[in-house]
Amino acid sequence: MNAFTDMRKRYYESKTNESFAEYYLAHRCYVSEQDDADRSALVNQIAAIRDLFERESVSDDEILHLLKQLGDQIYLDRYIVELLIQHKDQLQSSIVREALLKAMSANDNNPQIKTHIVDLCIECEMPLFRDDVLRDLFLAHRLEHYVFSSLLEYALHFSIKDLSDLLFAFLSEEYPVNSKLQIIEYLFEAVPNRSELKHMIHHQLGSDGNIHLYLSYLKFLQEKTITTDCGIIVVQTMFYGDPVNSGKGQSGGLGTLLKSLGNQLSKQKQISQVITLTINNDWQERKAFISQFDNGHYLIRLPVYLSPNDPHAFIRRELAIKRAVARFLSQWQIAPDILHVRYLDNASKAIALLSKEISSKLVFTLTPDPHRNMVDEDGNILCFKVDETLEKLNKITIGDELLVLADGIVGIGADDVRRELELYFPQLNRLEHESAFRMIGEGIDTEIQNTNFDLWQFMEDHSLGSHIDPVNRAKPIILNVGRLSTLKGQHHLMKAWGESRLWRDYNLVIIGGSRESTDESERSIKAFFETYLSSKPNLAGRFAHVEALPNEAVRRLERNIMEQEDPSHPSLYVCSSAKEEFGISILEALSEGFLTFAPIKGGVKTYIVDGVNGFLVDTSNEDTLCKDIEKVIYHSNRSHIDFQKVQQNGKNTVLRQFSMEEISKHFMALYLGLSEYEESMCFINSSSF
Repeated sequence: MNAFTDMRKRYYESKTNESFAEYYLAHRCYVSEQDDADRSALVNQIAAIRDLFERESVSDDEILHLLKQLGDQIYLDRYIVELLIQHKDQLQSSIVREALLKAMSANDNNPQIKTHIVDLCIECEMPLFRDDVLRDLFLAHRLEHYVFSSLLEYALHFSIKDLSDLLFAFLSEEYPVNSKLQIIEYLFEAVPNRSELKHMIHHQLGSDGNIHLYLSYLKFLQEKTITTDCGIIVVQTMFYGDPVNSGKGQSGGLGTLLKSLGNQLSKQKQISQVITLTINNDWQERKAFISQFDNGHYLIRLPVYLSPNDPHAFIRRELAIKRAVARFLSQWQIAPDILHVRYLDNASKAIALLSKEISSKLVFTLTPDPHRNMVDEDGNILCFKVDETLEKLNKITIGDELLVLADGIVGIGADDVRRELELYFPQLNRLEHESAFRMIGEGIDTEIQNTNFDLWQFMEDHSLGSHIDPVNRAKPIILNVGRLSTLKGQHHLMKAWGESRLWRDYNLVIIGGSRESTDESERSIKAFFETYLSSKPNLAGRFAHVEALPNEAVRRLERNIMEQEDPSHPSLYVCSSAKEEFGISILEALSEGFLTFAPIKGGVKTYIVDGVNGFLVDTSNEDTLCKDIEKVIYHSNRSHIDFQKVQQNGKNTVLRQFSMEEISKHFMALYLGLSEYEESMCFINSSSF
């Protein structure tokens, strides 16, 4: 235990009425007098909001006071909005409606306030704006994308159809693709002649590189899809990146997991469909609105506008995400049996709220993040400034809320991870049904078919500027695969390799990133590579930076590397992340036979036994990483035979415990149990079609 887990335990044992956020802030550490004052004011504000939540009714003055607080603190805004929705009848009073209209027309208002007001109108079924007022709002906020997107949803929701001329004209302007898709959805409802609409869109957007996307989305809106197969429907969400783009931007190992898990589940007769939902902001690669993986597994890229560089996008758009998913499900004509969310964020909270509205079972994968980062190495609570404190408390609070709403909880790993989760989430010890909480490891596809190709030519074809010179190709490889980020530690790995004996014996290959990325973290790592290599001419021709590849291509590349392994030095896979909750790329490297080094922090230690099937290393910085790798490779007195045993043990670990075929059985058992699936119903349903 540490000071934070002690605090969590005390809080849940205290049975206090105050929220954990209040409890935490009251036991704060000192940063400065100003910070102390800000925290005290924050505690009072949270307590006041909590008090109103506990009351059956509130006055107009209290509603007006809440409205005035909107926009002051983004992490509290969502609770204020939720509270106002709870008292939606009070919003109908003339004094409150007048205040809402005044706030929408004010020139000095924060755009976020106006977005919240539009959200309130939609959620409370309150058509506040006359048609002429709405037209003026569109013109006034045409460049404020969050407000503009919310107004589009308002017009669609309340079937306001006399804006088609204005919105059609907007199609030719420089709006984000997701906003244009929203405009097309509005026009689909507002323009009675659908064939004419298709012609109009083609005429207006014919020169747009995404015209195929706009027309395919229009086709989706026109078609009525009816699911006739027996079995349950599972919807899983992944709102960070894209499952087909692992290694680019925010797309990481979770996309690989969800793609392979969805494919495996969709093969089972008890599963009718698996739908993976994401929100795509990068349409440059001619992606489709709907992609089909294996039969019965679909990837849907929802048209929700999120600013790509806004770290608070999910908070601002929580309710919009909820409604977008609901609209898709209605159009697809499905009622999912299971909604499975991962991550402690507002997008997951949105899906949790939807699950209750549509009576679907909610499954939640629980991880102690940021809980693990609330203390220092000695277990003492760290001091953060107010804004950072609120960011972390927001995630912690969402985790607690999701535990209340969830019908099934999944922990990643084995029993020791379960014990850790129970320390950070003491409420797990009071679950009514033990079966609702299951530990399930992540898994990978272990049946990737091999393809012969020229390894070096393939890497050159996909190079992002650096490649291995032919004179160095006989050397073994240190491999790293994943999205480029400071959290993934590729900068530490490069320095650990470049400033040690390792560069003389090994080439370094890093797979991840794209040619034209707008992700700031990715661009920062690429800039580091260029700067560092230019300062180390001795490393020229020994480093290859390969763009992010489809998972199947990465696996085949790994297999080809292993086929060329140097008998004198084993091929290494080094995961340089600060920590990994589980590590899909690590499992894949183990399965292909790499001698694998993984972070000692996080969940990898649940399946890697140091020195037996891989090695656990300190990835805090380049010095610790270098020291731990060199200790194994050069100073452990292990022979090549010894390393081969470790490599084989790693392969066996994956085959026995983490093949997707085996992992999917555990998810199937959980889903079927929650959905109360009856196989006999299949025969009834099948005979009716």
